[in-house]
Amino acid sequence: MARPCVPKPKAKTSRKEKTFETVLVEVFRAHWRAINKRIAGGVDLAQKYANAFYYFNPREGLRIARRYYAPARVARLANASADEILRLSDAWIGPGRECIEDCSRKELRKLVAAEYVALVWDYDSSLDFPPDDAARVFPLPDISVIYGDVYEITAGGISTGAKLRICKSVAEPFLKSERREAMAGIEREFYANARSDDYPDAENQWFVDFVQLTDPRAIDVNIWENLDRQDPGL
Repeated sequence: MARPCVPKPKAKTSRKEKTFETVLVEVFRAHWRAINKRIAGGVDLAQKYANAFYYFNPREGLRIARRYYAPARVARLANASADEILRLSDAWIGPGRECIEDCSRKELRKLVAAEYVALVWDYDSSLDFPPDDAARVFPLPDISVIYGDVYEITAGGISTGAKLRICKSVAEPFLKSERREAMAGIEREFYANARSDDYPDAENQWFVDFVQLTDPRAIDVNIWENLDRQDPGL
């Protein structure tokens, strides 16, 4: 199962915050400089990692990957200033700071290297996005574990649902086409993995409800189990 950065009850200090931000900048630059070097060496990373993006149409998925790994964009990220790096990470650092500040450097590298970052809260229909409580934070996809997907982090095990926010790890706004493809891909992946986890009628056993846009850098969705559904086998 995917393992999130989880909050720990520690006193916060300005020195700690500065240290965290310094590490994030170092990790971000190291990652994108390595990506830049691979692209300069002729590696087609867009083709290699196209399946890491959420999409419904594979052709659109490859277009999204080519934008994300465009050489000019990668070179710009590899040389971004500290202020720019913090701005480009703010969409997921803000709601997840309490967790992320306690991440190890290795865990932080996973978040920066992933195509998306997921913020997860316990499901509560009365709360707007983002809830005030500390979020659990996951890289998506999480290739370090067998099950590192949307279903697992929101509905796996004994969970009956969650509030989920997905951002790009480089948290630029989603284009209209990217948002449409990502929403379709997230829903498709969730139901496919639910069916493989003993929910044969997943579309009627779980609700996947995308909420009205509040932040162009984020996709927000409420996911909860339909506990009122009657088992047709009874």
